[in-house]
This record gives sequence, structure tokens and C-alpha cells, in this order.
Amino acid sequence: MENLYQKYNLIPVKSKLAKNENEAIKFASLVGFPVALKIESPDILHKTDIGGVELNLYSEREVEKAYYKIISSVKSKKSNANIKGVLIQEMLLGGFELILGYNNDPVFGPTIMLGMGGIFTEVFKDIVFRALPIAREDAKQMIRELKYSNLILDGYRGIPPVSQDMLIEVIIKVSQMAMDLFPNMDSFDINPIIVWGDQYRIVDFKYVPSNKVNKIRNGDANTKNLDHFFNAKSVAVIGASGSSREKLGNYILDSLAFHDYKGKVYPVNPKYENIMGIKAYSSILDIPDKVELVVISIPLSGVPDILEQCSKKDIHNVVIISGGGKETGERELEEKIRNTAKKFEIRIIGCNCVGVFDGFSRLDTFFQTHDRMSRPKGGSISIISQSGTVGLAFLELVNMVGVSKFISYGNRIDVDEGDLIEYLGNDSKTKVIAAYIEGLDNGRKFFDSAKKISSKKPVVVYKAGRTLQASRASVSHTGFLSGTYNIIKGVFNQTGIISVDSFDGLVAATKTLSMQPKANGDRILSITNGAGTIIQAIDRIDKNAKLKLAKLSSLSKEKLKEQLSSYVVIKNPVDLTGSATDKDYESAINVALEDQDVDIIMVWFVFQDSPVSKKIYSTMGKLSRNSKKPIICGAIGGDYTYYIGDLIEKEGIPVFYSVEEWVTAAEVLSIAKL
Repeated sequence: MENLYQKYNLIPVKSKLAKNENEAIKFASLVGFPVALKIESPDILHKTDIGGVELNLYSEREVEKAYYKIISSVKSKKSNANIKGVLIQEMLLGGFELILGYNNDPVFGPTIMLGMGGIFTEVFKDIVFRALPIAREDAKQMIRELKYSNLILDGYRGIPPVSQDMLIEVIIKVSQMAMDLFPNMDSFDINPIIVWGDQYRIVDFKYVPSNKVNKIRNGDANTKNLDHFFNAKSVAVIGASGSSREKLGNYILDSLAFHDYKGKVYPVNPKYENIMGIKAYSSILDIPDKVELVVISIPLSGVPDILEQCSKKDIHNVVIISGGGKETGERELEEKIRNTAKKFEIRIIGCNCVGVFDGFSRLDTFFQTHDRMSRPKGGSISIISQSGTVGLAFLELVNMVGVSKFISYGNRIDVDEGDLIEYLGNDSKTKVIAAYIEGLDNGRKFFDSAKKISSKKPVVVYKAGRTLQASRASVSHTGFLSGTYNIIKGVFNQTGIISVDSFDGLVAATKTLSMQPKANGDRILSITNGAGTIIQAIDRIDKNAKLKLAKLSSLSKEKLKEQLSSYVVIKNPVDLTGSATDKDYESAINVALEDQDVDIIMVWFVFQDSPVSKKIYSTMGKLSRNSKKPIICGAIGGDYTYYIGDLIEKEGIPVFYSVEEWVTAAEVLSIAKL
């Protein structure tokens, strides 16, 4: 370890390895009291758990007793361990204990972790991750994301404030060491590393070697031929039947042939000459015209032959709606389809999905009929969803806002999240990208695409499936804590993705970013005719600490006093009371628009209160159109509340029917940079 510390200019505590009690006593005197004793064995990672650590030893007698105690305990609890000796270390008094760790994550490859360390690492779970390599700004963000970062940087109970610059330097050095060791090491922990002022010392280092040569799984996003999934002028449908209209293929044929899509549609089935009044063909090869997209709903076993036909007809885009792939254990069949598609340069969306929808070309592969599910107008939101069920629900909830493109990609035989984010990032009709993700395969591709596109337009993601089960097999602290979501959360922050914690949050965030201008900061002013829900909102705001309550300027307070009734509470919130009129709201919002200390205007309505008229939607629309600040509205109620809310949304202002969504929308506005 000494050579490793020297190579990366890292400072360990003073230490000596003792092979017997006499050496332990001798080395303790050389190191200087007080000292700590720790078992040294490649077979023992969690030393404290088996009595392999003794601390705060101030005399030779205490060292001798501690040596025997450690050896006895380890031999009784792990008799087969290869004991190298007992490490004698200087005992540092004071300072914060941190952990720095590296883990070779199966999705993202090499990652670095920073957290509160020592024996309580797994108790506090105050940890942050980043994919390697990292820059100084990444290291700085990691420090700031720790729950206890203020204690570390400001000092606590006699422990001097820790230098942020020093800590950044240490993180960068350890990150470089991790990248260099990555090919032959699966994980390591530096735990604890004790930090105080502008000083630090590494106390313990443990690692798990790899039994293979590790490599980073790179992969550039592939957007080739994706346009035809949305703009194809002709579509062949394989899976419709002439004997039953209840086949998935028939519903898909209905969506394409009898509604808004204007392209040519060709049903393919060798058993029928006519399906649903449309001429049918025995195979794709029998279609006389050019076909740009094929939609398949027959069993997967028949897909490889269809791909062969596609190659002969120069078709490069296929949507596979059918299930029955790896979700049922048919991994080899999926692999065969993948390899065949790659051979013929055919792009595939699916399998096990509902396919695609374009809000402008109206290309629609859904097997959900129009009487059961509405299709949104063309708009600026694009959605990618691993789940068809979740994606379709989202689609209907943004109906009024409008959609550019929708993709349900299912088992991602070919086209995946990285490909789609990069494609939509370069789509001029897409202003905001929303994504529902359950799991990732090629994490590095996703990382690269997300980082590139998040600098151009907002990418909002709800990641479901946030358990630690996938990481239980790892034996080091870092591996145990890495878990899928901990890593992904760090990657989201690293790439600039806007992460939300629920499906409702995904809808709220996406609607808001597509409908309102960006905020210049995080200071909110709430205006209401009923303060009860505002109390709930302030609780939520305080809990997440992403927003600040704006302080009205003296001039703003004077204006409000002049324009509003004497019983109005002029604070934050501005409580207009239940007697508030449209004019009162207009006056208060106009003052907020002019106040430089207000970044986001949060308006809450009690539409049940009669003084607010039905025409409030017109007032709100006028205010929003003349505003460079974002305005978001909230209300709770029944049919009348939803009726007025819909009218306000038609004016371009998002309306939310829960405090949670309302606050989430404001938080997202404060975070979004674009």
C-alpha cells in the first residue's frame, strides 16, 4: 500500500505491521501514543465485526492486552483467516470520518463514492456516486450533495471546517487511482479517511480484486434510420386477421388506417385477400409499393423470417409489439432477432411494447382503440417509456399540452434509451424529453447521451425500481451501497438530468417545462384565497430544501397595501382571503412579476369561493403571456375546479390538483437550466 499511496501522493496515518506482541509494543512507541490496533488479513474486510479493532490505547500494557485480545477473537471467529499480523496505527483525535470508495458497477462501469464513513457508513447511508472519470466540478457537487456537507465545511463542536479545495483534490486523486486499478480490481474502500482543516489521513484501505480483466462498455448512440419510425409514408401491418377483429394486429390496423394517419397501410396475412376492407398481401415482398415501416404482432418465433423479407425489400424500420421475449425466458430468441436485424441494418423498437406515436404525422401503432384512449395533439413534449402501460397513461395526461413523439421501447432489442434521448435531443419539434425507466442495460451509452442532450434541452426522468437487492452480493461497503438507484441518482446529477420521485412528478415537471419560461432562481411567492394548502406546501418545501420563500421588497408591500383590502395578509404567502376577486389576483400577480426578489409565482385557487369568477382563466392567460417569469397554479376540488383548471391550461399555464405536484413543478423550474 505504501507504494500506492506514494504514487498518487496520498497521506496515510503512521502505521507499522507487528508480527508479535513485542513488535506491537515497540511499534506503538515509534508511532506515538495513543494508537489503534487492527487485524491485517486479506480474508477479513469488516474487522470490527469479529473483534479485530482496538482503539484509544495509551500505554504499552494496553497495547499488549489489545494484541492478544484481537488475535484470540479473530482466531475464534474466523479460524481459517490468513493473518498477516496486527497493524499499529497512530490514533487521530478529532476530525470527520469519511469514506471514499470505488466500485465496478455492472451497468455504468467504474464509479466513485463519497460518504460519511467509519463504522456507521451503512447506518447513515449519506453517500453520493459519480461515474468515472470525473472533473473537479463533479467532485465539488459530490461534497455539496452530502446531507452533512454543511457540518463538514463549516466545522462542528471543535472540529475545524474542512477545506473544500483540499477535499476536492483528494477525491480527484482517489478517482484517478480507481481508474488505473479498474482493470484488475472490482472495488475498494478507503474507510475511514479522517479530514480536518486542510489536513487528512487515510486510516484503512481494503479491496476486492477481479477474477477477470475489467473493461468499460462503451457504445455511441445510434440514431441512424430512426426518422422512419415517426415519418414513414407507408406501413405494413403483420398480425391482422380477416376472421377476427379482436386480434392485436386488427386494432393496430384500425389505428393506422381509419384515423388521422395519412400514409399508406398494407395488412399482411397469407390467409386473406382482404382485411377490414383493405387489400391484404401474402408477404411483404408481394406489396408492389415501397414500404418504410413494418409493425409486427405475431409470435416472436416468426420475426427472423420477416426480417429476411424486410432486407430484400430495403426496409430498415420494424416495430415489434409482440411479447414473449426475455420476460418469459426467451433470451436466445431475442438474441437471434437482434443479430438478424444487425446483419441487415434494420432498426427495431420493441419487442413487448405498444410502439410509437407522432403528434404531427399522426403515425400510430397502438392497439388501444380511439374510443378508449385519446391521442394528443401535436406539441413540444416527447416521451420514452420502458412500460407501455405507464407511457400511455402519461400520454393521456398531457393531452392538452401536446406531444411531438412517443416511444414505448419495451425489451429494447435494438433501440434503447441512449439512442432515443440523442435522437429527440436533435428533434426541433421536441422542447422537453420525459422518460420512464425501470432499468438500464448500456449505462455508458445512456450517460454519454444524457450528458450531451441535457445541455441542450430538459430531460426529466422517473426511475422506478429503487431497491438495493441487486447489490447484496457485493462484500465491500461500496458494492453493498452502490445499488442500482444510488448509482443512477448520481449519474442523473452528473449529467444534468432532472430526476423526479413519482409518476405524478414526471407529468407535473414535463408539463411545466413545456408550458412556462425558465426561472432565474429558486425564490417562490405564493398567492392564494385559502391558506390551508399553503401550509402543506411550506412543509414540503422545507423538507426538500430546493426552494426558498421570497421576501417581498418594501416597494412591493406598499403597492399591495394600496391595491388590496386592508384585511389581506401581505406576507409570503399573500393571503387574499376567501373574498378575493379576479382583480385581487391580477393585482397581486402583477406586483410579483415586477419584484426582482421573486423568481417563481405559485398561485393557489379555491375555486369553490364564489368571488373568483369563471373568467379568471382569461385574466391568468393575459398575465402569463406578458410574463417572463413562470406562473404555476394549483387547486383541489370537484368537477367545477377541473373545468376552470382546464380553461386555464388552455391559456398556457399548468394547473395541478395536489400540493405535491404543485411544489414539484416549482422545484423543477428552479433546477432546470434551459
